Amino acid sequence: MKLSTIKFDFNIPRISFGIGKINDLGRELLNILKPIEIKNPKVFIVSGKEFLRKSGYQNSIKNNLEKLNINFEIYDKVNKEPTTSIVNNGRDIFLKEKCNITVGIGGGSALDSAKAIAGLVTNGGTIEDYHAGKEFIKAPIPFILCPTTSGTGSEVSNNAVIIDEKKGIKQSVRGLWTNLALLDPELTLFLPKSLTAQTSADALVQAIESLVSKGSNFISDLFAKESIKLLGENLPKVYDDLNNIELRENMMLGSLLDGISFANGKLGAVHGFAHPIGVKYGISHGLICGLLLPYVMEYNSKLDGVVEKFAWIADLFYEQKILTDYGDCPKQIPSDKKGKAKWSVEKIKDIFSYIEIPLHLKEIGINEKDVDNIVKDTKGTSLANNPRETNEEDLRKILLNAL
Repeated sequence: MKLSTIKFDFNIPRISFGIGKINDLGRELLNILKPIEIKNPKVFIVSGKEFLRKSGYQNSIKNNLEKLNINFEIYDKVNKEPTTSIVNNGRDIFLKEKCNITVGIGGGSALDSAKAIAGLVTNGGTIEDYHAGKEFIKAPIPFILCPTTSGTGSEVSNNAVIIDEKKGIKQSVRGLWTNLALLDPELTLFLPKSLTAQTSADALVQAIESLVSKGSNFISDLFAKESIKLLGENLPKVYDDLNNIELRENMMLGSLLDGISFANGKLGAVHGFAHPIGVKYGISHGLICGLLLPYVMEYNSKLDGVVEKFAWIADLFYEQKILTDYGDCPKQIPSDKKGKAKWSVEKIKDIFSYIEIPLHLKEIGINEKDVDNIVKDTKGTSLANNPRETNEEDLRKILLNAL
């Protein structure tokens, strides 16, 4: 009897998805805390500086929690990127206020900050210690994550990407699974056009990278493909119709699926590049990921297995009739797989061009003189899981092609 060669591990937290789910936050908090038997629970809410107040959700969440006699502390200090000082300070305030559970509400920066704070509360130390190799041995304090973008997938991954401002590095810490990912598509209606484009571009990049990653497996591929189906078709549409809740729902579901995929199947060279570029030049993570994806796809297309999957993307996008009257991608799809793989790259360029993601590094102020400096700091798990091996010269060529 032939033994199966299929082997994988797969992790996923509990998920609650749907319009209006944010109204269940208080009840979900009490359910999580019930086994601990805390009489007067206090929630530490981690968010960005503007979302809760400008969206009006601060009052609705406040009323929801007060009805259930749940006290709370709002920590709305998260900037565009999560930093070591924000996380360490958040941990200190959590302990000072004697909170029992954390809720992250916002984009990936707020969610990553909430995760890291939850880990520090039970494990001690500073986030710099974990950048240096210390591991989260104990389970984090209970926490719930509520994304307000359809982008990062952070709500279903176990890592948090934190910037050390002093060292000028952006690095992941791992082992931080949420108790609940609470996803309400209505929370994304407040995203402006540029952030909708950039966060959604990140989601599509993650889905495509996880599909071809060295770490991909049978189940992660299923999630990646379903994510690509939703994101590719709906991204140009939602860009033109920001208040369409059905499109927002499709985008949030696509982002969720890509998060599940890359949390188990890993990413690739695009995200290897994105971390140092984001830190060094202050470029939006989603923007740089969208810009670089076509050039990394071209590099990876030398592998037969990658060609097979990119050809699948081409067939899908052609069948979905995405942007048939826009851009430079040929209207007719080739018949051979290598031709289809190349066609998929051109279609990706059209999708990102349509949502105003630049296609060249020079458009965002990065020139040839910057390339070696970027290559020097391009490393990490994402780069290691790129399907095609890379060396410094390969990375340099990819960036030069993207200029």
